[in-house]
Amino acid sequence: MKELKELSANYATEKTNEMMSQIVAQAFADGYRMGYKDREDEIPVDLRDGNTEYVDLGLPSGTLWAKGYEKTDDNFLYLPYVQAKDYSLPTRSQWEELVKYCKWGWCGKVFRCTGRNGETIDFPKTGKIDTTYENDGNSYLWLLEDSLDDENNAYAYIYQATPQDIGSCFMGYRLPIRQVKVK
Repeated sequence: MKELKELSANYATEKTNEMMSQIVAQAFADGYRMGYKDREDEIPVDLRDGNTEYVDLGLPSGTLWAKGYEKTDDNFLYLPYVQAKDYSLPTRSQWEELVKYCKWGWCGKVFRCTGRNGETIDFPKTGKIDTTYENDGNSYLWLLEDSLDDENNAYAYIYQATPQDIGSCFMGYRLPIRQVKVK
């Protein structure tokens, strides 16, 4: 009889180990799948800075561009360069990188910039404020760089869905603000 008890105990241990191994393996597989799905649904970088939302366009430098222009209420924020430079303005090289690595086109009422990863940012026609408000159908933004001279500074603009050369204008004119940050 002792032999039967010993055999049954060994049998029970073997079957329990098999069953526990199967349960643990299934739990591992389920957890792995759930974790993988959660990772796919997650945004990998915090793309918010205060009220400004940033978009990763897949640029080589890692520069993130603000989703839109800075606003006050529902209107674009137009500032002279002296005040605008306190924001995180794009540099000349960041603008040139955006132009080089993104596709540009007209999309309804905005100039659309599509990054290498398929993400987009829009540039509505902003116009500029010099001695009067002029919406000439272009989109403008200040660029951060040392003053070209005592009265002028650089800006970038988009005309007919094509990013144009960098221009310069009187730093007292008011242009809209578009921010950037690096990951």
